[in-house]
Amino acid sequence: MKVLKYIDRISEWTGIASAWLIIPLMLAVVHEVVMRHFFNAPTGWGYDTCWMLYGAQFMIGGAYTLLHKAHVRIDIVYNILSPRGKLIFDAIIYAVVILFVMILLTMAGIKFAADAWSTGEKLSTTNWFFPSGPSKTIIPVALFLLSLQSLAELIRTISSITKGKE
Repeated sequence: MKVLKYIDRISEWTGIASAWLIIPLMLAVVHEVVMRHFFNAPTGWGYDTCWMLYGAQFMIGGAYTLLHKAHVRIDIVYNILSPRGKLIFDAIIYAVVILFVMILLTMAGIKFAADAWSTGEKLSTTNWFFPSGPSKTIIPVALFLLSLQSLAELIRTISSITKGKE
């Protein structure tokens, strides 16, 4: 199905993009460590930058991780199931645990981010006081991407169940 291929491409691309965030994250960490430990002059922005970049990398990489079936699974339950039972179990997990919950969290995340943008909220973890809107916008975007990939996986799993593929 073409739609599933497009969703997979989006997940693949966002996973690759999130992997590239490691470079600015590493540069920020190295800069902060050098400034703090060698010059006794910590930055006002280093800590915030590091956690924002890591948070973005972690969140945006979720759909990519689901695409490549790399999320943690409870093998003690999963391994005792038959191949068809595994497909049914996956369908339930994709539909109820991931898709339904991610849709609810995406809607809540949109409100969360919109409130941050509309009020001009600032982060107060350090004295940098960076606007929180960009960081909080990552949340609903990442959850929406995970919802999309979950929908694609659910469709594939249901298709396998109905076609009798094990």
